Amino acid sequence: MVLAASSLSVLSPVPDLEALLRMGLSVLCGLAVGLNRAHHGGDRPHPNRVRVHVLVGLSSCLLLLAAGPDLDARSRAIQGVAAGVGFLGAGEIMTPSASTSADAPHEVRGLSSAASIWFTASLGITVAASSPVLALLALLLALVTLSDRPRNGHRGPGGPEGGP
Repeated sequence: MVLAASSLSVLSPVPDLEALLRMGLSVLCGLAVGLNRAHHGGDRPHPNRVRVHVLVGLSSCLLLLAAGPDLDARSRAIQGVAAGVGFLGAGEIMTPSASTSADAPHEVRGLSSAASIWFTASLGITVAASSPVLALLALLLALVTLSDRPRNGHRGPGGPEGGP
C-alpha cells in the first residue's frame, strides 16, 4: 500500500510551486532574449525568434526538472539539451546564399542569434539546476552584450559618429 500512496503523490494534480516558478522565470528569460533578437537581430524584425527563445528556455528547464535529483540523469539531460540546441544553432547560422545557383556556397550568418539560442538554453538549465539569481545576472550581462550598436563602424574617437 505504501507504493500506491507514493505513486499517487507523483501524479498529484497540485503542481510543485517551486517548479512552476522556475519554469516561469525560464519563460521570462527566454522572452527577454527573444525580444532583443527580434528587434536587433538583423535587417528586418523576426517575430518567430521570440517564440523560439521562449520555447528553448522553457524546454531546457523542463527537461532538467523532469530529470529529478539524480546527478547522472541531470547530466544526461544537460547533454541532450546541448546536442539539440546545437542543431537549432546550426540551422540559424547556415542560410542559403543570395545566389540563385543550386551549387552556390552557403553564407555564414546569424552567429549572434545562434549564440543567443545557446545562451537561452543555458539560462533554462541554470534556473532549473542552480540559482535563479545567477541566471538573472547572466541575462543582464547578455542583454548588455546584445544591445544594438551601429553596423557601419564604431562610436568613439575617429569613428564615423565619434568626432575627430
